[in-house]
Amino acid sequence: MRRPTMVFGVFVATAALLWAQPADGRNIPSKYPAPLASQTNYTGFGDHVQGVDYGSELNQLFVRRQGNMLYIGVTGNLEGNGNAIHFYFDTGRSQSNTFNLTTGCINCSVQGMSGVVFDLNPDYALCVNRYDDRQGNDNIYLDWHDLVGNQSTYLGFVRVGSGQGIVDQGVLAGFDNSNVQGVTDNPNNVGDPATAVNGLEVAIPLSLLGNPTGSIRLFVILTGGADLGDPCRGTYLSNQSLPAMNVGTPNVQYPNPAWARCPSPPFDFFPFNFTQLAGDHFVVIRLGPQGDVNGDGCVNNADLLIVLFNFGGSGQGDVNNDGVVNNADLLVVLFNFGQGC
Repeated sequence: MRRPTMVFGVFVATAALLWAQPADGRNIPSKYPAPLASQTNYTGFGDHVQGVDYGSELNQLFVRRQGNMLYIGVTGNLEGNGNAIHFYFDTGRSQSNTFNLTTGCINCSVQGMSGVVFDLNPDYALCVNRYDDRQGNDNIYLDWHDLVGNQSTYLGFVRVGSGQGIVDQGVLAGFDNSNVQGVTDNPNNVGDPATAVNGLEVAIPLSLLGNPTGSIRLFVILTGGADLGDPCRGTYLSNQSLPAMNVGTPNVQYPNPAWARCPSPPFDFFPFNFTQLAGDHFVVIRLGPQGDVNGDGCVNNADLLIVLFNFGGSGQGDVNNDGVVNNADLLVVLFNFGQGC
């Protein structure tokens, strides 16, 4: 009986190491299941390559749930000129695919997205922008927006490259801007988003999202500055989003849409309207207990048996959706054993 006990102990110890990784923005793919979205569009905000300090891009989107926290990883870069990454969450609270935010002009770029039409119904938004003053202050700044309640909160800042930081509301964040791979700025040679491994990570308490159940939808987009003084202009939109702006037409390369509320070829929309692009511009995040293979709400022996019975195959038992039932799926079930029961 000694050997099975030892094997089980190794699985549990390995699982604990796998899921206890910090949100530091480093080696992001190694800490998550398969990406939920990958970039298929070149970056119109400049390619960050060796020897340059400019460039912003979004390569791949990763998500996992760990206890009461939602971890999100985005590989890529964020230039230190105030460029921002927006995370829009649809928890089912809002019935509208647009919003009108008038409070909390902190970074302003989320407020400048008021009137934009989304494929989801955004009720919360997290804005992460980077500013480097070239005098030793290089930070990411985090703002939280309740788009239904019209409330905005500045959460704090984390120094770039410093590892995981904790800001207000229990949010964790880390940013590593060392990526020099991924997509390019050449529409004729987009590159490979899977080659980028570093970027931005955030961990958000589910309580901040109203403790949603079932599933939520998420959309991520890169933006520049905002001009709220002109009712036409709003926020400057890049062509970098996850899912990709061309997710429904991957053979077409889209340039930056430019100002969110102004017609700008080739997007002659006022305001910008994601529903007029092909494909769904959101990913679905299922919030049931991880490892609940049979969907009964409890991670137990039944789920373990399904994984073991299908081990080496595909389909049911593929908990992390990487296309094969293997040790990684077994670890998820073992680590979450008893959840929801």
